Amino acid sequence: MAGALNLGSMLDLLLLFMPFFALVLMGWGAARVRVLPLEGIATMNSFVLFFGLTAMLFRLGASGALHQPGLPGLLLAYGLAGAVVTALALGWGARAGLIRRDSGLVALTTAFPNTGFLGLPLLTGLLGPQAAGPIAATLIVDVLVLSSLCLAWAHSHPAGEAVGDDPAEAWHAAQASLQGALRNPLLWSMALGMLVSWLGWSLPRALDETVRLLSLAATPTALFTLGTMLARAQMQAPMQPKTAARMPIWVPVLTKLLLHPVLVCLAGWGLAAVGAPLTPAGLMTVALAAALPSASNVSMLAEREGANTALVARIILWTTVGALLTLSAWASVLGGRLETIHF
Repeated sequence: MAGALNLGSMLDLLLLFMPFFALVLMGWGAARVRVLPLEGIATMNSFVLFFGLTAMLFRLGASGALHQPGLPGLLLAYGLAGAVVTALALGWGARAGLIRRDSGLVALTTAFPNTGFLGLPLLTGLLGPQAAGPIAATLIVDVLVLSSLCLAWAHSHPAGEAVGDDPAEAWHAAQASLQGALRNPLLWSMALGMLVSWLGWSLPRALDETVRLLSLAATPTALFTLGTMLARAQMQAPMQPKTAARMPIWVPVLTKLLLHPVLVCLAGWGLAAVGAPLTPAGLMTVALAAALPSASNVSMLAEREGANTALVARIILWTTVGALLTLSAWASVLGGRLETIHF
């Protein structure tokens, strides 16, 4: 992977990232001035989720990119770091006086990066197509593990917060979350692509070209849709309690943008020290995935769960705004040290 890298200066990285964030800004502006009706955002989101990104991930799996050596170790390092970030965010929520439903969604916002809509197109543009496998594989940890844990916490109710009579509500919520995750089309498209690769099959030419065209639509549509989702969350935030607008959010924002990638690097170095077959390039890839801003779809999940949507939306918005600088800085720092690290 190092051969595909020429990270250059911080300015070079900013210029590389700017078109991606410009598409996000265009989507945000289109929704804010109602050029794109808010009612149409769900349709765009469905296209990205069920067609564009699904086609991209299928082609990725079919190419064999998810069979890279050392990938289980990278996912373990990424998962350990995500668990620590989740615990820290839950602790912050408790100290801030949030109920568990809100703190669970805040923790998910802090630990779940925007891999699908932003990470895949942006980081593969930076690191090369060989980075797509580890980046996409992090979705397995985020969707199956972290989402289930955070939603289980959100549905657990200590004394003073009890709602309902079922003492096993948290367990049922975790089961429901896992079942929902297993229905995620992104995971199934990766799995189907990996099966095609393993069997040595190839799609008929006309069908392969159709899937290729859909995958080409994924990047610009996903980034534009991300901007519209951020605008919608921001526009709907005033309907939430005013306390959410006054609550300082710098702890979860900085945890997401700065601490999360540090923890991935520390976990990776620790695993490499005990013999895990990790490479510096692979570790840098998942560390940059961790440095991505918060996933925008968590705001819709917070709305569905009856959590504090305004608080979640503010964290998503500010991590996205700050990521242009912090992600460029992380790419510069990690890229500059890539050749000097030896496992």
